[in-house]
Amino acid sequence: MRIASPRSAEDDEQREAEWREALRDQFLDKVSSNEMYAIAQEALAAGWGLQEVQRAIDALVEDKAREAGAGSC
Repeated sequence: MRIASPRSAEDDEQREAEWREALRDQFLDKVSSNEMYAIAQEALAAGWGLQEVQRAIDALVEDKAREAGAGSC
């Protein structure tokens, strides 16, 4: 599967949704959804809100990409 190229200009408000969609399938193909789900469930059980958990996972993915030398996502 190939990651889609951007369709919107960098300053377009739809750009964020577009890049998330473009990378989502590739990311989910390569990362164990069972592990990600287990972490999310544990965080929810600890009292974190769903949006907080989603944002934390997004931030951690960006940190991992930076560690791998990909720069900021």
